[in-house]
Amino acid sequence: MLCQKCNRAKAEIKLPYLGLRLCKGCFCKLIERRVKKEIRSKKLINEKEKVLLLDNNSKEARISEHIIKTAYNHRVELLKVKVNLLKIGFLSREVKEIIKKNKIKQVIIPWNLDDEIIYFSENLFNKGNFNYLSHFKQNKTSYIKLLRNVLESECLLFARYRKFKFKKKTEKDKQRKDIKKMLDKINKKHAETKFSLLKSIGQLESLLI
Repeated sequence: MLCQKCNRAKAEIKLPYLGLRLCKGCFCKLIERRVKKEIRSKKLINEKEKVLLLDNNSKEARISEHIIKTAYNHRVELLKVKVNLLKIGFLSREVKEIIKKNKIKQVIIPWNLDDEIIYFSENLFNKGNFNYLSHFKQNKTSYIKLLRNVLESECLLFARYRKFKFKKKTEKDKQRKDIKKMLDKINKKHAETKFSLLKSIGQLESLLI
């Protein structure tokens, strides 16, 4: 079967939530356009300001770097800092010093759609806070989840097709693993589930924070 977008290459990827079968090239372009649309619609990036990427050597970090460079044709000054442990909303002293020294106002977090839903779910169950939903600000610095509307499975395919080298993420927290397992099970039966949940989280956000 041929790709339903270009009608030339072999369709290798099935996207049930869109009812499409795409080739590798068209799939990657679809993801890139989705992320770029998020950047434009929410005015996430100021080209005149430096951008810092929290690089945990994940597929999300590699994809975020790629999209920033291609979307802005290398016009944005992109800095990277290695982080071993990524905990949303909390930064090491080293990272804070880099932000201060370089006067960083934009920080990219390697974070996907699944991460966002799991974060919301675990805080809902634990009666936690929701201060770090969506893109957020701390001390006048914007924290941007560039891949917030991209599924983890899509990130994995994209990284493989672009031949990025990355460290495989292993979830050790039992509660997070259980939530992910439940979400994956539901999404397998109803392909639009995760996107619908993300939309609902966006609608609830103003009430929760």
